[in-house]
Amino acid sequence: MVLFDLHCDTVGRLHDSICFKPGESVFLTKGERLPETDTLLHNHGHLALDRMAGIDWCQCFAIFMPDQYRGPDAIAYFESCYRYFQTQLAQNAGRLAQVQTVGQLKSALSEGKAAAMLTVEGGSALGGDLSRVGRLAECGVRIVTLTWNGENELASGNATTHGFSGFGREAVAEFERAGIVADASHLNDRGFEELAGFARRPFIATHSDARSVHNHPRNLTDDQFRHIVSIGGLVGLNFCVHFLSDDPDPAFPRLAAHLERFLRLGGEDVVALGSDFDGCDVPSWLGSGEKFPDLYREVCGGFGQGIADKLFFTNAADFFARWEGGM
Repeated sequence: MVLFDLHCDTVGRLHDSICFKPGESVFLTKGERLPETDTLLHNHGHLALDRMAGIDWCQCFAIFMPDQYRGPDAIAYFESCYRYFQTQLAQNAGRLAQVQTVGQLKSALSEGKAAAMLTVEGGSALGGDLSRVGRLAECGVRIVTLTWNGENELASGNATTHGFSGFGREAVAEFERAGIVADASHLNDRGFEELAGFARRPFIATHSDARSVHNHPRNLTDDQFRHIVSIGGLVGLNFCVHFLSDDPDPAFPRLAAHLERFLRLGGEDVVALGSDFDGCDVPSWLGSGEKFPDLYREVCGGFGQGIADKLFFTNAADFFARWEGGM
């Protein structure tokens, strides 16, 4: 099993555990506060390097941007999280390497290291300044989830009904020019429709499930998924219990129903993993990263190893290889 997970919030949770006082932590909107002694190597969250030992693994680590941060405050928060990420990379240099290309990813895995791909969840990281796109690219950011649940300078999330601003349209164009992939997860339906109309390069949904299986606004409609298939994009299955079903602790068949729906919609080469670890409540049987092999065995049993390999690694790696080629 080789693993490529498109989304987790581990870096933000760890950052806030040491960089903010208990009453000031903005990350409590996405999960309980972790102990201040926790690190990326060893922690009480969903993902820790020591517990992932022995797994060939590329992880997209998101810098989550809270909705209440705008302008200089948003920039300061992003930069603080980025410094923390760099500190963790340095402290774990023998185990983890930041990567920006598929070639770098494969090199890291061949050296026995985990590959870390930096992403951002929330276009407010730009602080309303298009020149900040260059800064994100300089930091190695490969994906930007355009909004979280609320509205920012770019567009509106699923908790609101507005579409894109003029600035947001310009920002997407700048992301595309800078080689940063736009992520539609968290956009509302109007925003998705608008993005589909003006985006010039394929976009993705890093952590979203099927709305026709479970009717949640964070999930993709069948037509939205079909559009991502048509442009050669990518969709990461989200482990969040609230997106899978009404069951507070859904078993594998609940997640499998979303995968099956996506496959029926032509998504064999589009489906990937977008766990949302450390950003949501997940099923108990998927309670931490070392459970990925259990999921792999379940998918192999239910869908065959070929689908499992595409879901776990090949589709994501192939997408980024195509993106690097200028698709």
